[in-house]
Amino acid sequence: METFDFYLDTKVTGWYRTPFEIEANTLEEAKLKAIEFVKSGETTYISWEQIDDTLETMSVKDNDGESTEELYTYSDGEIIWDNGEK
Repeated sequence: METFDFYLDTKVTGWYRTPFEIEANTLEEAKLKAIEFVKSGETTYISWEQIDDTLETMSVKDNDGESTEELYTYSDGEIIWDNGEK
């Protein structure tokens, strides 16, 4: 009897933390600058870390009916099943 390998990809949601510093004269000024910095999208270029215990499996409903689990054959990466509604 042969053995065949598969893998299951699962879509999840989670939280990541991006630490950064802001220079300002007061905390209130720093808060305003931090908000503008985040809104500008500049945090994209800063490294981040995953916050432990925040990953949750995403439901098909939350993913607009698209699959959140996809089963593949390992040998050629062929998708053989998914749990999507579309």
